[in-house]
Amino acid sequence: MKVLILTFVSILFMSSFSGAQTAIEINDANYKFKFSLTPDWNSRKTEETNKQDAISYSYDKTDGKMALMLLAFKVNEVKNLTDFIYTLEKDLTLNIPKREGDYTDFDSGNYDGKMAEYKDTEFSEVIYYYRTKISEGNNYTYLLRFIVPAMYYNSSVLAEIKKIAGNFSPVIE
Repeated sequence: MKVLILTFVSILFMSSFSGAQTAIEINDANYKFKFSLTPDWNSRKTEETNKQDAISYSYDKTDGKMALMLLAFKVNEVKNLTDFIYTLEKDLTLNIPKREGDYTDFDSGNYDGKMAEYKDTEFSEVIYYYRTKISEGNNYTYLLRFIVPAMYYNSSVLAEIKKIAGNFSPVIE
């Protein structure tokens, strides 16, 4: 009887794991980055330029409360981070709202970056800018952009954004 009960409990335990949804893993070997998203995100679009020097990924949360955009660029040398940010902030096609506050800098050895918050009446955005710092070989720059309707922007959304950005990583060889 004990064996039957243990077998039944084991089957229930294992079946609960088999029904669990797995995270979405993004690992782009051509643009040298990886990150993951929880299963409540849907891939909307992935586009690469004809010259294969830039790629764009877009994702939406299934509840419609947040969107994510990742732009990755191949560059021949270590890019000036301030110039990269200035260029993207002024790019009219990206329609980035006005920045609120200062940039937050971070450095992880072979790559560094800045983060800032942007807001207008409709949306609150958090954007992370990254660049690799490889002395010999190709380098990459990245924009990781989170777009949230202003009415949904709160501390729990910000915590989720930080968690996702925290697992984004350029893959340096």
